[in-house]
Amino acid sequence: MILFRHHLVPEIQGLRAVAVLAVLIYHIWPNILPGGYVGVDVFFVISGYLITGSLFKEFERTGGIDIPAFYARRVRRLLPAATLVSLTVALAIPLFARAQWADIASSIVASALYVQNWFLAAQAVDYLADDSKGPMNHFWSLSVEEQYYIVWPLVLLPVVHLARRAGVSPRAVFLGFIGLIGIGSLVYSILLTPQNPGVAYFATTTRAWELALGGALAVLHVRGKVVGTGYARQVRAGLGLMGLFAIGGGCWAYSDQTSFPGYAALLPTLGAAAVIVSSGVQSPWSAARILNTRVFQYLGDVSYSLYLWHWPIIVAYVEISGRAIGPRSGALLLLAALILAHVSKTLVEDPFRTARFALRRTLMLGIGSIALTTLAGTAYLMRDLNDPMPTAIAAAPRGAAAMKDPQYDWRSEDPTKVVPRLEKVRADVSSAYAAKCHQTVQATEVLTCDYGDPRSDAKIVMVGNSHATHWFPAFEELARAQPIYFRGLAKSACIFSVEPVYDAELKRPYTECAQWSKNVIDWLSRERPDVVLISHSPGEGKVTPEVLAATWKQLVDMGLDVRHVRSIPRPSFDVGKCIAGHHDWKAKCVPSREKVLKRNNLYFAAEQLKIPILDFSDYFCDAKHCPVIIGDVLVYRDSHHMTATFARTLGRPMEEKLAPLLHFKAADRNSG
Repeated sequence: MILFRHHLVPEIQGLRAVAVLAVLIYHIWPNILPGGYVGVDVFFVISGYLITGSLFKEFERTGGIDIPAFYARRVRRLLPAATLVSLTVALAIPLFARAQWADIASSIVASALYVQNWFLAAQAVDYLADDSKGPMNHFWSLSVEEQYYIVWPLVLLPVVHLARRAGVSPRAVFLGFIGLIGIGSLVYSILLTPQNPGVAYFATTTRAWELALGGALAVLHVRGKVVGTGYARQVRAGLGLMGLFAIGGGCWAYSDQTSFPGYAALLPTLGAAAVIVSSGVQSPWSAARILNTRVFQYLGDVSYSLYLWHWPIIVAYVEISGRAIGPRSGALLLLAALILAHVSKTLVEDPFRTARFALRRTLMLGIGSIALTTLAGTAYLMRDLNDPMPTAIAAAPRGAAAMKDPQYDWRSEDPTKVVPRLEKVRADVSSAYAAKCHQTVQATEVLTCDYGDPRSDAKIVMVGNSHATHWFPAFEELARAQPIYFRGLAKSACIFSVEPVYDAELKRPYTECAQWSKNVIDWLSRERPDVVLISHSPGEGKVTPEVLAATWKQLVDMGLDVRHVRSIPRPSFDVGKCIAGHHDWKAKCVPSREKVLKRNNLYFAAEQLKIPILDFSDYFCDAKHCPVIIGDVLVYRDSHHMTATFARTLGRPMEEKLAPLLHFKAADRNSG
């Protein structure tokens, strides 16, 4: 007999072990299991199976569902260990670079409130977000499950009560309702995944079908058999083995380049379902021969704590050591996670799970745990809000102009006296983002970020992506000094090309970018500015200079004055984190000019078309080095974008580059 107490179903315990091992190996040694992230999908099926089965059996037995008691069981089972890990991460925040504190604190709060998956979904479409791997990121899957635990009984109970009054079988209502939600969620996942994989990966709406699959199985699969069918012992045993092979196939065949979840998630989820269907079968060919072994049972028993602890340990190791995980360090991290999981399971999970607390006390304990964790994260956020970012020091910082001073030595810079401060550097971005004039991934409409006087005779347009937007503050400064009208046209992660370019994050050709580029060309043909400046990420390995030149040539053929703003040096490491993590920052965090300032696709495209190139390299680099602090200003907010503060100091150099051309055109127009 299969009951819905997880410790009485050894195959499910073993399946938990398979899931957590897949995730652990993927996080520690991704080259071994490049698709190990499917372990999370196995967890979703298990959760859907156990929780829906529990609710269904309770309804059959009592004619109702005791929702407070259900929530109390979830509190005792899940919250104590999760709270312990969350508070440990909160205490460990000072170990991380100051620039990460606010992000980690926000993740702690989001995890405590069970919205971490939506927090990460928002970041997935915001390339401004910190691309570092936060120690609380893995709580996204727990948030999905907790949202299911909270909402599912509230939705299900009135539906089945109405069905009972109408004389409809509760089983049919459960199945029908689960099927409706599951099919709708699967279709949505299939449609959204190729369009917006970042959101699709984390969204509850695209994962609900995996929980629903387990739920449907729970209603059908009672006492070891599938209702209405007569599975033979060997057939069910074979299903179990096939299920394990399906999960393993996803782990080995999938990778970060797989469009996921969508169709691809069917393989591991159906595999998990097959293993559950096979549970209880005693056969030499059954999955139980593997899953019921002592090792798998133990790992399944500690799987929850193991999942909670492994990721913060990995992130902390990489952050503190500054090294990639190797065979030896990976083994030590795995051992450390197992030890912490065992201690956590023994001293925290089990005592709270078996405690005989009164219902009211249990629910208050849950509320208190959530409040305590939220307070721990909020304390850091309040400190951040009460410590505003300065935009200037005692005197206006020189910034880029310092590089033209023969007496200037960047080695004399003091990281503690720069603007923006290290802990605030990621927030130092162009006002274009607050104004929401930087176009998103999905949209193709041409938005403009406008500075200056629209009546001006000197009209400038810049086209590109975030590597154009980080120049916009320079034009804000220029517009204050000169009678110009600047309009910035930028789209997230978009390489200005009418030919679709493959995007690794989207895992498909970026068709919205190509359409936006066509719309930009039409817009420029109508507006006809005096100068069109092009600046975006080089797209190395994605696009060729010839493809870029073919698009740019359309502008040249219109008679527009097209110019390329040369790409800034690209350190390839997070500058703020590097400075914060190294006392000898001048040796560790200042790259050589030869390594980070190279000709790229855009440069070669401009040369092919004989388009003038505006080169500001000497404001970033001396003969040998490209400093990351110049004239009391941090140059980079990450590894490849300027801070808005430094970009503003390039307003005067930009004026010097453009003034002769614009003054000539203005005079020519006035003379006509």
